Amino acid sequence: MAIVSAVSLTGSLEAQQKSGGKENTVQLIRSATLKLNYAGRTFVVDPMFSAKGEFMSFAGVEKNPTVGLPMPVEEIKKNVEFVLVTHTHIDHFDPAASAALDKSSQLYIQPTDVAFFEKEKFTKAKPVNDSIVDGNITIHRTSGQHGKGAVGARMGNVSGFVLKSPGHPTIYIVGDCIFTDEILGNIKHYDPDYIIVNSGGAFITNFQVDGPIIMDESQVVQTAASSAKAKVIAVHMEALDHCPVTRVSLRNKANFLQIREDKLLIPKDGEVIRL
Repeated sequence: MAIVSAVSLTGSLEAQQKSGGKENTVQLIRSATLKLNYAGRTFVVDPMFSAKGEFMSFAGVEKNPTVGLPMPVEEIKKNVEFVLVTHTHIDHFDPAASAALDKSSQLYIQPTDVAFFEKEKFTKAKPVNDSIVDGNITIHRTSGQHGKGAVGARMGNVSGFVLKSPGHPTIYIVGDCIFTDEILGNIKHYDPDYIIVNSGGAFITNFQVDGPIIMDESQVVQTAASSAKAKVIAVHMEALDHCPVTRVSLRNKANFLQIREDKLLIPKDGEVIRL
C-alpha cells in the first residue's frame, strides 16, 4: 500500500475539478519510475518493472534492481493513458516493461530512441522534438548531460520533460542529468513549481574521475537552491548498485545547508506526494 505524504496539498475543490476529480499527485514507484496523476490524466515515467536481481550489476556489488517493486505491475499499469521515456538505458525502460506494456501503448520518447522502440514493436512511440500536446497537457522535451567528459560521451543522449497544463503546477522531470548551466537555464525558462531530480549520484566503474552521471547530494541541493519557488522531489536512490547516494545522506546534506524538508522532498518507494 502506498504511503500518502501530505507535505504539499492543494486541497481545494476548484483544483480537483480542474483535474477531472483527481488530485495532482506524483508517486515514486522505484528508482526513476514514477506514476503521475496530473491535470486529470494518469501516466508513467521511465518504467523499470524487473523483479529484484533480474539484471546485471553495474558496479560489481550485486545484481539489479537491488530492491523489489512495492506493488504489482498490474497495479502500476492501472488507468495509465501514456508513458514518458527519458532514454532507453535498462534502468529506465527494461525488458520487463517492454513485455508488460501493450504494444499499442502511447509512448512519448526522445528522437534518438525511435529505432529502439520500432525494434520493440511499439506502434505508437512518438518522438518529441521540442514539444507535443496530448489533450490538456503540453509536454516539452529538454536535454542535458548524462555525465561529463569521457563517461558523458559514453552514456549518450538523454532527455527530460516539462509538463504544463492551465490551472495546474508546472513539473520539470530532469531525467538522468548532472547539474549544468543548461539545467539551470531550463529552470529559469520554464519556472517550474516542482522539479523531479534523479539523485542517486550514479557512477560508472573505471570512469569515476569524470564524476557522477546523475546528480549527487551536492548537485541536488544546488538544484533546490536554484529556484526560490520550486520544490524538489528527489528520486532514483537505493535501487541500483552504482548509486551511492542514500535518502539519509541526501537529507543530512540538506539539513547541513538548512534546506527545509518541505523544499526538498525525499519519498520512499511507493509513496505518494500530493501537489
